[in-house]
Amino acid sequence: MVKQFSVLSALLRAGLAALALSVLSMGIASAQAHTQAEVNAALRADTEIFNGLFVMGIAHGIRDTCPTIDARMLRANSLALSLYNRARSMGFSRDQIRSFLRDDDHKAELRAIVIEYYNQRGAQVEQPETICALGEAEIAAGTSAGALLRAR
Repeated sequence: MVKQFSVLSALLRAGLAALALSVLSMGIASAQAHTQAEVNAALRADTEIFNGLFVMGIAHGIRDTCPTIDARMLRANSLALSLYNRARSMGFSRDQIRSFLRDDDHKAELRAIVIEYYNQRGAQVEQPETICALGEAEIAAGTSAGALLRAR
């Protein structure tokens, strides 16, 4: 399998490593979420968090596949930090967030959505040149994923 479909693992590990500070808890969702499954469902349901992870997954797959495209790591880490802070503001602990990011079902779901996004835009994971073309188009269009990338 093409290595870019460890979509979350490397980028999110790097993002988590950059996330050292905590934010005050507002206790919105965690007051009701007691199990990790409930935490995962609450974080998955948050549009800002899920869309941010989706954008990071798109960019990571492109960067990992295309030798002519690099990540804008400061922007990626900034996005990761904002998503982490959002989850913390919902009242979730660092361990709960980390468990959510490492959840195999969550990663598989996100991976499938990223692949669908690629396919809808004519990019095929088996054809790296199509992923590179998509990356160049994302950069040129200034999309959210494109903003996390730069051409070499």
